Parts: sequence; C-alpha cells; structure tokens
Amino acid sequence: MISSLYYTLLYQPLFNLLIFLYEFDDNYNFGLAVIFLTVIIRFVLLPFSFFAQRNKAHYEALSKEVKKIQEDLKYDPEQSKIEVRKALKKHKIRPWAKAIILGVQGLILVVFYKVFMGMIRGDFTSLYPFMTEPDFVNTIFLGIDLKERNFYLASFVGIILFLEIWYNQRKITNILTPSDIAFRYFFPLSSIIVLAVLPAVKSIFILTSIFFTIIVSIVLKIFVKPVKVKK
Repeated sequence: MISSLYYTLLYQPLFNLLIFLYEFDDNYNFGLAVIFLTVIIRFVLLPFSFFAQRNKAHYEALSKEVKKIQEDLKYDPEQSKIEVRKALKKHKIRPWAKAIILGVQGLILVVFYKVFMGMIRGDFTSLYPFMTEPDFVNTIFLGIDLKERNFYLASFVGIILFLEIWYNQRKITNILTPSDIAFRYFFPLSSIIVLAVLPAVKSIFILTSIFFTIIVSIVLKIFVKPVKVKK
C-alpha cells in the first residue's frame, strides 16, 4: 500500500515532469531539466521556507537579547549565566517547522535520486501513456557527465554548504551550542563524502536547492518583519 502510494503520488509524477522538462528544451539537456525540476519543487515548498526564515529571525533577535544581558551583567558572571538560561528557556523556539522541513527534504532527496537514476538508466516504464519516450538521454552538462562521480563538484557543494551555515550562524555566535558548531563542519564534510560516491547529478540538485534557498532567504528577509523578542 505504502509503496504503491509512493510510486503513484511521488515517483511517477516527478519522473514524468522531468521527462517533460527534458523534452521541452530542443537541446535535450538533462542538467537543465534537473535544475528546472528542482526550482519547481522548491517553489511548492515555499511555505516551509517562510517558517524557517521566521525561526532564523527569532534566533537573531534572541541572540541580541542574550548579548544585552551579558553586557549589562558583565561584572556578575554568575547572574549573567542565570539570566541567559532564563532567556533561552523562556524563548525556546519550537523545532516542528525545522523538523518538517528536514523530513520533507530527506524524502525529496531519496525520491529525486531514484527519479534521476531511472532516467539515466533509460527505464521509461513509468511514463504516462500520453508522454513520449526520449530517444536518448544527454547527461553532459557544462562539460561534466552527470551520470558519473565527480569529486570536485562534490567538494564545491561542501564548501558552499559550509559558507551558508557559517553565514547563518555568525549573528548568533553567543547562543550557539557545541552541537551547532560541530554541525557547521560535520555536515559539509559528510556531504562531500556522500556526494563523491554518487552520480554528479545529485550535486547539481543540491547546488540548485542551496542557491534557491539563498535567494528566497534574501527576498523573505526584505518582506518578513523582524521578530521582537519580549523581555
């Protein structure tokens, strides 16, 4: 039952959409089709990006409050620690939005990988009756064969991930936990290791998703009002 729903509601629609995007371009560029598909899905998930941006703004506002406490009580370190703990406890941010985002992204990563590999291997049994089967799949994109492994592209993804995490954490350094700091290094490094053994198409998908997130974050920062943390 679950596998049937997964196939009917996720895999097959995404696979056919990828084929449509691939055939829509007369140049039959698999890389561009992957990029367009990624952007479309990220637009569908925009509500989750909004919640993530609100959480980020809340963290930044909370960081400012903690910094003020530390400055006001710099000559009383014990009381400063007490007040900081109170502030963190009082303004604890509910992690449900982040958990949902990570869960959805994890599911999409798995589905997209299967969709990409299905097309690369030429398995078109999931095509809808009204869709036409491509004569060939051009996996060359910007001189890179997307069906092959590419350590340099995987490393580039890892560097971008590190810079993104560092940029997001730089304004809340005073409330970062050891796990937050470890995540800054562990996640990009583990991403490089994983992507280095997967086809390069996966790195293109991740890069597109990262840059989309950055652009959306900039736009939302303009329109989302700053969060004021109550004392």
